[in-house]
Amino acid sequence: MESRADFPERNITLSFEFAKFIIDDPAILDEIPDGATLVLLPEDEPDLAKENLRLGVEAAERGENVYIRHVKNLSSAMPQSP
Repeated sequence: MESRADFPERNITLSFEFAKFIIDDPAILDEIPDGATLVLLPEDEPDLAKENLRLGVEAAERGENVYIRHVKNLSSAMPQSP
């Protein structure tokens, strides 16, 4: 299991990657309900996806509107370790 301490930084990178998809296809925004909590599940980061899903379920249990989106190719956006 990967360190959860890295999850916030990896989620920021994931968000920027998702923003690139939106720039390429703005219709993606039409799928996301107004005011929804967006939960991104990266295909190539299973530990991060599991944690994000857990957080999404918690938000739903609090009564928040949650939109879950599976995304690919996060690893290509992540900086490589030396």
